[in-house]
Amino acid sequence: MKQLVMAVFAAMSLVSCQKMLENESEKNYELNEQEIQSYISTNKLTMEKSATGLYYKFTATNSAGAKANVGDQVSIHYTLFRLNGAKLDSTERLKNKPFSYIYGVNSLIPGMDEAIRMMKAGDRTLLLMNHFLAFGAQSDDILPAYSAVGADLELVKVRTEAQQIDDYIADKKLTVTELSSTGLRLIRTVTTADAKVAAGEVVKVKYTGKLLSDKQFDSGEIQVRVGAGGVIKGFEEGISKLRYNEKAILIFPSGLGYGTQGSGTVILPYTPLLFEVEVVK
Repeated sequence: MKQLVMAVFAAMSLVSCQKMLENESEKNYELNEQEIQSYISTNKLTMEKSATGLYYKFTATNSAGAKANVGDQVSIHYTLFRLNGAKLDSTERLKNKPFSYIYGVNSLIPGMDEAIRMMKAGDRTLLLMNHFLAFGAQSDDILPAYSAVGADLELVKVRTEAQQIDDYIADKKLTVTELSSTGLRLIRTVTTADAKVAAGEVVKVKYTGKLLSDKQFDSGEIQVRVGAGGVIKGFEEGISKLRYNEKAILIFPSGLGYGTQGSGTVILPYTPLLFEVEVVK
């Protein structure tokens, strides 16, 4: 009976704590709104308000810019600040290089995510966010819990996987030997007159796998039965186009790799891959 009473008491305490948190959150939401309205008035701003409560003002627009789709690489500049002027974070800490992430896979704070959905590459917006759209109950030395937050957000660039691959090839001054209809780019680095790899054959392949950042994620030797589907599609397709003792670089989109699921913590969803390969006789 004592255990039952304690369990009921614990449940009641949990409900009570949850209610207190909800009340605290709602109370601070009202304070956020007051602070936001004061900021708008003081700075003589005219801002739009979305259905979620996000205040935004486009400060630069680019009608020809690309919009982000799930799987695109998005690059942004931003400055986050409290409405009293205290700076919280900025891409200045990245030596003014844009922060890049995969749209629809990684997330920003809710208000910034919402803004990115409205923006095109080249657009810049001023955002004012209540705590639901910012950091909620999180806090640190310079950010109290339930704070309203502002952001100066610029969408610098949106790149599809194909654009990421083509930019990499151009930057590295590589020459594509063959562009497949599937999106595979094959770059032969050593050619031979040896026999061509045939479907059904088991071949030994030396390989090094990399991301387009040049970060290596795997290397070694593997035996592949060509056409059996025992390896990812881009790797198998590339091997099937080579001759024995040839070396090549294979670059392909995620649809020929690990797709929308990714693999582990290094190969995220929608990640193009590069393999340096040699077919060993």
